[in-house]
Amino acid sequence: MPLLLVLAFALSGCVRVRAAMAVDANDLISGTLEIATVQVKPEEIGPALTIPAELSSQVTMEPYKADGYVGQTVRFTQLSFDQLRTLTESISSLTSRYRLNFRRSGDIVSLAGVADLSQLRPDGVDVQLKIAFPGPIGRTNGILELDNNISWKLSPGRITDITATSQYNSESGMSWTRWVLLVGAGAVGTALIVLALALFTHRRSRRKEQMSEYV
Repeated sequence: MPLLLVLAFALSGCVRVRAAMAVDANDLISGTLEIATVQVKPEEIGPALTIPAELSSQVTMEPYKADGYVGQTVRFTQLSFDQLRTLTESISSLTSRYRLNFRRSGDIVSLAGVADLSQLRPDGVDVQLKIAFPGPIGRTNGILELDNNISWKLSPGRITDITATSQYNSESGMSWTRWVLLVGAGAVGTALIVLALALFTHRRSRRKEQMSEYV
């Protein structure tokens, strides 16, 4: 099931958005989300956020203040894809500029998203995303770290694609076949060529064995 993840922040001014989450093999996600703006006046407390009542037992919120930024730290534990979508869609009325879609196919989880920071100025912008997967990383355009972790430090003034795939069970060859089908026609063509060469080699070897039996 696709996940629409919305990290909300104001289009004007200096912002800090830091998201760190871990996806487990049961498609449950835990992590933290920091949403803050630069404090200009002493009474400012950052963006107003709300937590849906039905998620109150799994989500907590506490004030955030660091490096001149003020806002909220949201912590969530073992949310399903649907629950996380509910949280992110309800947490703020600010314009969303992030979209991340998680999709599970067999033992493969794929991530495809976009971060639109084209309307933000470079000064005072700190936007980071870190995701830990439960299995080996297949491909990603982020920075691959230890223990199947991927990070992105997103640049203001541009639109950035976010992609990754991870295999939950490294023993499952069929899952990697599904993954090949998802990455595009070019990869599928390559896979078919490899398969054809393997069949040709096998049949040629079989013919030689049969001929040797009659000699």
